[in-house]
Amino acid sequence: MPGTTDREFNVYGLGNALLDLQVHAAEADLEALGIEKGGMTLVDTGQRQQILDHFGEATLHRASGGSVANTVITVSQLGGFAAFSGLLGDDAHGRHYREEMEAVGIEVRTATVPRGATGTSVILITPDAERTMTTTLGVSADFGPANVSEDVMRRSEWLYIEGYLFSTDSGRAAVRRAIELAKAHDVKVALTFSDAFVVREFGQALKEAVADAELVFANHVEAKEYTGKEDEDEVFRELRRVAPNVIMTLHERGARASFCDTEYFFEPFKVQPVDVTGAGDTFAGGLLYGITNDHTVAEAGRLASFLASRVVAQLGPRLQADVRELVKELQSTSPPPHSREARTSRRGPPARVQRHPAFW
Repeated sequence: MPGTTDREFNVYGLGNALLDLQVHAAEADLEALGIEKGGMTLVDTGQRQQILDHFGEATLHRASGGSVANTVITVSQLGGFAAFSGLLGDDAHGRHYREEMEAVGIEVRTATVPRGATGTSVILITPDAERTMTTTLGVSADFGPANVSEDVMRRSEWLYIEGYLFSTDSGRAAVRRAIELAKAHDVKVALTFSDAFVVREFGQALKEAVADAELVFANHVEAKEYTGKEDEDEVFRELRRVAPNVIMTLHERGARASFCDTEYFFEPFKVQPVDVTGAGDTFAGGLLYGITNDHTVAEAGRLASFLASRVVAQLGPRLQADVRELVKELQSTSPPPHSREARTSRRGPPARVQRHPAFW
């Protein structure tokens, strides 16, 4: 069994099960619809229909999504073992979602709600490759403590929590229950902030979860919102204080990380962006796969950066190619000379990170 423990699953993900509906849009479309570019806006079914009507017969790209779902799919595509819990409606979207997840090897512990509607996210892709999400939660809004599987939890090495769950009362209760079970079964906790609005609107609940996390993912916008700092170095220093291990992604500039009190910088891979949807999710999947399959932090970070670069070079939230073949491409290239093991801070450059109780 792969990984650093004898657990069956490398990662158990909790998040909103959303069918992504992607469409190409112009800046003028966002203005006409009154939607803020680059973030996530919750909309009801009526607003969703208005958005779809606005684009008329435009081609929609459909894929099973949701932030954590994209991450566990990446883990599975790499050859890891992952499970996922969310809520699906008893409709065509829900059936499509379940079939896609199972097809890539995910253990789907996702209940089907009779007469319920599966959540969707209409994602508007502008010419600069930026994605703007308009999300209708559907039955995902009711995801709660009863939907967290203790059976899967005790068989998992890591729990991975989606920040979007903090947007509902039941989701916050589910997070509390999941962390409680994780601690009871010696499962390490990772979470992603997901969006700056999560930090702004649900900061207290988020901070309570962060206090129990071994690993935190945030992009630099979310990290600034969380820390209240503006200078990048100050933001990162403050972020390092909140959890034993942190990742701060910097979009096309790469990512900064701190693991076991050692700092890393993961170099970006340059590509022509097409659609940035799923970049952070794919990065997290590569990183979580690496650290649960005996890779050093530096190796895991390089893999994560590489896969994130490949997903932004295509349309859709997850990699369409044979991911293990992509890894062979990565293995055939050398990292930049100044970051063969990823750059470390002056705190000391371990050639291979040792096991550490706070992380491993």
